[in-house]
Amino acid sequence: MRRFFSNLFKGKQSVSLKEAYQKSGEYLSRTRATDEEETLEWQASNALTSGEFEEAVQRYLELAIKYPWNKGIYLSQVGAGYYFLTEFDKAIAYYLEAKQVGMDAALIDDNVWETCETQFNNTYNKTDIKKYLEYFPEGNHVDKAQKLLNG
Repeated sequence: MRRFFSNLFKGKQSVSLKEAYQKSGEYLSRTRATDEEETLEWQASNALTSGEFEEAVQRYLELAIKYPWNKGIYLSQVGAGYYFLTEFDKAIAYYLEAKQVGMDAALIDDNVWETCETQFNNTYNKTDIKKYLEYFPEGNHVDKAQKLLNG
């Protein structure tokens, strides 16, 4: 999975779904999946980047069960799928579960912040920001969260 995404985006921090879909198509036209896991990753990634978020969630859940050694990666992608479905509480739950099984804590911190901030921007309910502080009281985005709470 990391190899797939690193080949696609060469260190970019963020890309649009349209760009991700285009890049994945270009990459896959030049390469062939070498094993079943990689094939399933491609299918899940393609579903996510083409806006088929429910299908992506199901495919990443299947990958998490079938390949438990990469469970953190796949659960974080389930979180991304739920984020795009605007099911923010589910997204956060999967991000946190991914962290529990070894996914990079800083990445999960960023994902949970983005989700809480997006939810807040939709509702203007400060509870959404307080959730972030509950999960990451010393996280990378505490200052931003405090500014929103005090503003």
